[in-house]
Amino acid sequence: MAEDPGLTASEYLDRFFDELRDEVRANPKFASRVVKALGGNVIFENEARADVANPYILAANGSKSQFYSTFASMKIGQIRQVLRDNNLATRLDMAGKSPEQLIDMLFDRASSKVNERKSSLF
Repeated sequence: MAEDPGLTASEYLDRFFDELRDEVRANPKFASRVVKALGGNVIFENEARADVANPYILAANGSKSQFYSTFASMKIGQIRQVLRDNNLATRLDMAGKSPEQLIDMLFDRASSKVNERKSSLF
């Protein structure tokens, strides 16, 4: 933003918040981090859910039903991607599994990792 002597402080802030809103709309991962930093919890559209759903956080903070409801609406390819992206399963682990079995695997393995991390802290 170039300095413009004709702008007031509130106009500069309007520009800033316009840019922030644009980035939040365009980048679901950024939006998720901003909302969490503010202490909120946002439900994302199905298209963005696989990109921002963190199985470790959901397993640690949410209920089992919330975990399942988050992942149950995803397509099987998205569930597999979440498993791979979070190093919770290999292709062999996932072969021949139904979406429900994959979500069970995701929950069990994410919960196990969370518990391992908690026990190593104390």
